[in-house]
Amino acid sequence: MTWLEPQFLAPFLTSLATFLVCASGNIVNDIVDIPIDRINRPQRILVQQKIPLQSAYIFSVLLNLSALALAIFVSLDVFIAALIAISLLYFYNYKAKQIPFLGNIIIALLAGMVFITGGLSIDRLLAFTLPGPLIGAVFAFLFHLVREIVKDIEDIDGDLQSGIKTIPIIFGKKVSIAIAMSLFLILTLFTYLPILKGWYTEIYKILTVYIVDLPLLAFLILLWGNPTKKMLAATSLLLKIGMGIGIIALIFS
Repeated sequence: MTWLEPQFLAPFLTSLATFLVCASGNIVNDIVDIPIDRINRPQRILVQQKIPLQSAYIFSVLLNLSALALAIFVSLDVFIAALIAISLLYFYNYKAKQIPFLGNIIIALLAGMVFITGGLSIDRLLAFTLPGPLIGAVFAFLFHLVREIVKDIEDIDGDLQSGIKTIPIIFGKKVSIAIAMSLFLILTLFTYLPILKGWYTEIYKILTVYIVDLPLLAFLILLWGNPTKKMLAATSLLLKIGMGIGIIALIFS
């Protein structure tokens, strides 16, 4: 067996297409966010004008075209999923990110779509069968929604000066962290479903509940009591690490 065989080639190409779509979306996001990043992240390459904007635009388009070419080679389902993802990223970057909560939801949806698209690369029914990619999609959606809110709190200064209305700007830091905690609590409850159903192995329980869920929930409570820049940065980093551990838990389970 080699990865060139159909059962391995399709998910590999789908993963590569997903990577390219994400890369393109990040480039467009950096282009749109230049005024904000001058305040929040002045070290960014485009802010420092190390790469011409036109070159960044062209590279972004080429990445999307390459992703669509790979996707159509896999299947029509994967091609449609890639097209939807690209469209959502453009809509997010040029419109939705300025609408409170809508931008956060779109990014969370895109994170969940990664798992669904992976299922579509193998079998259309597999993508929506339990246990299966749908579980990872729900986890990714909630996890990213929490992190997006935390990131918005981090970026509050730049967003204020740019006139962007985010949840923290409208409701304040404390309420925003409370929303993030509530969403993470819902995620924690959802992670118990595979345990109760007996779908996954013991390693899933150890990694998700004891290493990710409970420590991060405790950290979010600490953040609520002390929402400093250092605590926000640490929480954002821990959430990113938690995502990685969660993926490992799903793989081994």
